[in-house]
Amino acid sequence: MTLAEKQVPAAMILIVEDDNDLADLINMHLSFQGHDVIRATSLELARQALAKQSFDLLVLDRGLEDGDGLSLCQGIRQQQIGSQPWLPVLVLTAKDAEKDKVEGLESGADDYLTKPFSVLEFQARVRAMLRRQHFSNAAVNDPDIAPDIAENNPDNVLSFGDLIINPVTHQVEFKHNAISLTATEFTLLHFLAKRPGRVYSKDELLDAVWQTQFSGYHHTVCSTINRLRTKLNASNDDHKYIQTVWGVGYKFEA
Repeated sequence: MTLAEKQVPAAMILIVEDDNDLADLINMHLSFQGHDVIRATSLELARQALAKQSFDLLVLDRGLEDGDGLSLCQGIRQQQIGSQPWLPVLVLTAKDAEKDKVEGLESGADDYLTKPFSVLEFQARVRAMLRRQHFSNAAVNDPDIAPDIAENNPDNVLSFGDLIINPVTHQVEFKHNAISLTATEFTLLHFLAKRPGRVYSKDELLDAVWQTQFSGYHHTVCSTINRLRTKLNASNDDHKYIQTVWGVGYKFEA
């Protein structure tokens, strides 16, 4: 039996939601799947819970009484540098505009589900996120299962001299020094680096990375490219990995 066919172990999940009825519904379905759930109704209570113990998944509302849930997501990502474990974040929100989804993903969320949502879709997304996280943790802690992970995840570690991009551990290193990237920055870098020299237009990147076809968000691509360049160039001034092909788009230069 391959790793993908094995059941993902029960997870510890933190729900940050101030709507008690919705939190009860989410709690019920997660518990039904065998997961342990802790609930928080505010950002402050969520921070206290995160400080006390580790979690396998964070289900996060945006419109909380003491602020936008994305601020918590941003704080978590700023702390997760180097070897610190990656905490998957699923944002649940009534904000359903495309710009809100882009904002959520740029803040470091791994997935974004708008209210009202299907319970079946919610369960499927939770399973997918926990499965990916299980693969990542298993690869780090038990090298013997690496062949199973490689079999089920063809996008293996990418190496370009001193630059290492590891999609399993979600880490980027240059000369063994970690480069801290948001989830969106990492996805963009990994997507470009898988096909060095291939030029992608802004529309193609929006479709592949942000999963939207709305050209009004071209500025989002530009700003993310600029942040990614800044972080890569801070580690290596001798080579510009992300290059602009004027009038066409962007490419990764190995």
